[in-house]
Amino acid sequence: MIKKHFIALKSSCRDGFLIQEELLTPKTLEQQMFQEVLKQVNQQHQQKVTNIINDKKETIDYMTSWFHEIKTPISVSRLIIENEKKNPILNSIEEEIEKIEGYVEQALYFVRADDFNQDYFIVPVDLDVVIRSIIKQNAKIFIQKKIKLTLEVESTEVLTDQKWLAYIVAQILSNALKYTSPQGEVNISSEEDEIERRLIIKDNGIGVEMADIQRVFDKGFTGMNGRNHGGSTGMGLYLAKRLANKLGHSITITSEKTHFTAVTIHFPKLHDYYGIT
Repeated sequence: MIKKHFIALKSSCRDGFLIQEELLTPKTLEQQMFQEVLKQVNQQHQQKVTNIINDKKETIDYMTSWFHEIKTPISVSRLIIENEKKNPILNSIEEEIEKIEGYVEQALYFVRADDFNQDYFIVPVDLDVVIRSIIKQNAKIFIQKKIKLTLEVESTEVLTDQKWLAYIVAQILSNALKYTSPQGEVNISSEEDEIERRLIIKDNGIGVEMADIQRVFDKGFTGMNGRNHGGSTGMGLYLAKRLANKLGHSITITSEKTHFTAVTIHFPKLHDYYGIT
């Protein structure tokens, strides 16, 4: 008897909620009592889920507001530093402020990732334009570490969201610059075949341990490099891959310890039955 009611309950659940009108009509007093219990349990479950959703939304709203508010003192600090350029101590402070700004931006994108479907617009985007914009943002690091840049990205369009793609590329390039020694080299190139277009960001830095290569996209994983160099949150590549998957792209990585690391973003081409791309 209980098993039959359980089957009825299971078959009438949608998104965690029981559709009460679909329950079988009770034929005995026992069935009616059992059904009342099921309804009460379902109502309590719905209330708990609703409370959790509301609490999460409230938390996200607060965090998003905080992220935007914290940018104001960061901007003010930058202005103060600009007015006192001759003070060498302020150069170090500026570097720390840049790190803070990067962590704030990373946290903001992490919060937004859950509501991704409400904040993206897929359009043809020129890869070359996106790449040059990210390189410009990181120009200071290239100069400070005297890292050579080889740019071989053709002006080709991919279907994506420009803002989210820019963030993904920025995370990958940031990692490449972080783990490339001074006077090293970063190569950014694009290629394509009949199936997909690819963007490859390759550096000749310290590489990734063989034991870590399968886990670099895991949430919070820092690996041997993160422990040795410090300052790693293990969130950059995790977010990059997560967002890429949501956009319909994919990310792969190859590496050889002490020689190179190459991260590739794959953009599948869309084909229809008439051979039009």
